[in-house]
Amino acid sequence: MSLSSLNNDKLAAVVATACAGIATGCLTFVSAVDTRSFLTHVKNDKIDLIKIHFTIWWPYGRDLMIPVLASGFVSNLVAYHVTKHVNFAYAAALIGCIGPYTGIVLGEDIQALRKSNVSEVKESTRSFCALHHLRLVAAAAGFGLSLFALAEM
Repeated sequence: MSLSSLNNDKLAAVVATACAGIATGCLTFVSAVDTRSFLTHVKNDKIDLIKIHFTIWWPYGRDLMIPVLASGFVSNLVAYHVTKHVNFAYAAALIGCIGPYTGIVLGEDIQALRKSNVSEVKESTRSFCALHHLRLVAAAAGFGLSLFALAEM
């Protein structure tokens, strides 16, 4: 596909797929690196390290993921509107659920990791890490649906 062959449909599909892929990549890093690091610190009783690191890590991660998820959601809605391919609507729904899921389901763990005592941090870390992976599944499913729709064009 050359740049000259990109019409509005294809351009919207390419942007939506790229944004879904970026969201998936970000969450893959959290699953493959960050959660494993946090759990290793719990296993080695480095609770103070988690408390210090998480209070720095979380705001930066949040500040990255808000625009990443918003772009994935909006670009997939636009791609659906332009192409009428239902996969983009499904992708938008999946990516759009990640932010609210984070706030509602992970919110308590996030607050505990930022402000709790040592015993609460261990349990909250385990819970946060276990519950995080569903965000990756949602993003990856959205990316797959966008990629499939793009391939059909």
